[in-house]
Amino acid sequence: GWIEKPTYDATNHRLIWSAAIQDIGTNEPLNEQGVNYNTYLLGREGYFSLNLVTDRGSVDHEIPLAKRILSSVKFNAGQRYADFNESTDKIAEYGLAALIGGIAAKKVGLLAMLGIALLKFWKVTAIGVVAVGALARKLLSRKKD
Repeated sequence: GWIEKPTYDATNHRLIWSAAIQDIGTNEPLNEQGVNYNTYLLGREGYFSLNLVTDRGSVDHEIPLAKRILSSVKFNAGQRYADFNESTDKIAEYGLAALIGGIAAKKVGLLAMLGIALLKFWKVTAIGVVAVGALARKLLSRKKD
């Protein structure tokens, strides 16, 4: 569940949220579970991401440190969110909710695509190995005759 529900700081153009994480199949006490704290600082052409993964017992101490680090990050002039120019810039095709859910989905999608490619590659390799083995067997069996 949420440790900190997604919020958007419109003044500083920051998207912040954190969620509890736990290894599947464990019954860790609440204070030993993990926390995935995410912040995005939005810019004109993209975003800066700061992720903090820690345990629940120390998150209250570490989040202020993460916020302090993020507050020191600034985009160069011309690249800030406020520098958006309607006449020349393209509006993103996704919203803030897509950043929260979509980034994770994109990572999972990438891994799935890599897995599919790997499976296809192994099938081709297996076919090649069988073909080479059959050819070698055929060549070796001719010499015996």
